[in-house]
Amino acid sequence: MTYRLPSLNTLRAFEAAARHLSFKTAAGELGVTPGAVSQQVKKLENSLGIELFRRLPHGLLLTEAGETYLPRITQLFEDLTEATEEIAPTVNSKKFTVGLSAKAKAALPERWPNGGDELGAYVRDVIQTSDVGLVRTGEIDCLIQLGEGAYAELTVSTFATPNGAPLTFICKPALAECRQSKAILENLQIHAQRSPKAEEL
Repeated sequence: MTYRLPSLNTLRAFEAAARHLSFKTAAGELGVTPGAVSQQVKKLENSLGIELFRRLPHGLLLTEAGETYLPRITQLFEDLTEATEEIAPTVNSKKFTVGLSAKAKAALPERWPNGGDELGAYVRDVIQTSDVGLVRTGEIDCLIQLGEGAYAELTVSTFATPNGAPLTFICKPALAECRQSKAILENLQIHAQRSPKAEEL
């Protein structure tokens, strides 16, 4: 059987741009320029013979065709990821090097995240640091701190604790939606709700 399908690069560009409704944000996730994302999306639209976006002065809107296409393409990439991990776990299952500040470490269970089996498939190393610059340079994949802050181009997720001192997860936009980040975030959220020590910090 011969498949006449768009290229994966054009589909990746569309999927990221459609999720964010922004070529700029999609470019940050994919590690390319906004112009490159726009060109790939236009190439996809030309190959399909339909418009997937309405280009507005201050953003994007999905057309009816784009809204129909997005969930199927997102599922496509999830299926590809699962199929690849099933036969070659080391290809997509890159374990994270996690930066953990001293205060965040004190607010989490002892030996987190290595004290249980939940994150063994996602975390390789834990480094005690509060230097967000290590995320920007790629020396660590994410940083977990206690307390909020502004981190410019980085993606930040914050979890309230019972005593008001939030746990903050920081990573590059390109890693924000990956399996490793999602697993760590889910685990952090559980422990943030149980954190009785945060009030002491």
